[in-house]
Amino acid sequence: MRLVGFVVLLLSMAISHADVVVLSEAHSPALQQLVVRLSDALAKPVSLRQEASDLSADDIVILAGDGAVTGWRGKQHSIAVWARREAILANVDRLSSGIFSEPPLQRQLDLARAAFPGDQISVLMSDSAPEWLRQEASILSGENYSLVEKRANQSLNQVLRQALAKHDVILGTADPAVFNASTIKNILITAYRQNIPLVGPHQAYIRAGAIVTTYSSLDDTVARLVDLLRADSLPPPAHNPYFSVLKNEQVARSLDITLPDNIDTLLNK
Repeated sequence: MRLVGFVVLLLSMAISHADVVVLSEAHSPALQQLVVRLSDALAKPVSLRQEASDLSADDIVILAGDGAVTGWRGKQHSIAVWARREAILANVDRLSSGIFSEPPLQRQLDLARAAFPGDQISVLMSDSAPEWLRQEASILSGENYSLVEKRANQSLNQVLRQALAKHDVILGTADPAVFNASTIKNILITAYRQNIPLVGPHQAYIRAGAIVTTYSSLDDTVARLVDLLRADSLPPPAHNPYFSVLKNEQVARSLDITLPDNIDTLLNK
């Protein structure tokens, strides 16, 4: 038992004292900000690199983006960030830990309830949705919602009519078969003609016209990375417990909807 505790202590010390490197295929202002904020939070230098060949054996590597995650073959401790859940899960055997970019479906449903108390919520997805999303949908809890599923032989317009007929709010999901760049305009126009808001699957849909969503901001991401880098051992990839709420006030005004000011509090953040 003492030997196990000693090994855990050594691992913790190795992680906390190792150099931290952010590895990404392409650099961007957001990535530079991540490096600066993480360095400040850890009170130690964090470097940004594009080539895995530049790494040392004892580095802790933060893999930023799908490309860095899918291309990773290193033996160092590694944490995936800013990557889709599918990319992380497909490479999970080569990763030490990770943060899913998509918000958990239960939290999104809780957000819809907090923003629109008492309204009926349609959770819209397809029968070909990613397995992880189907699993999250199968264990949703609470009231005032129902799952509306698009089957392969149905058109999106058919399913939308079904969802809009019996519900007051549409909850978007990270299902690319339903919500993608080519469908979102039609979904929004169809819903808003009936004064029904869309809770976005993630923050990109706020710019498209969704009314509200949760997401992990840069500060939220840094906070979680600090937790992981200071942990006794790296946990399996998971959702970020730190999150923020993003609203589209212009859409809210257009639909004559007043969103609660205290949504964060209602979600027990």
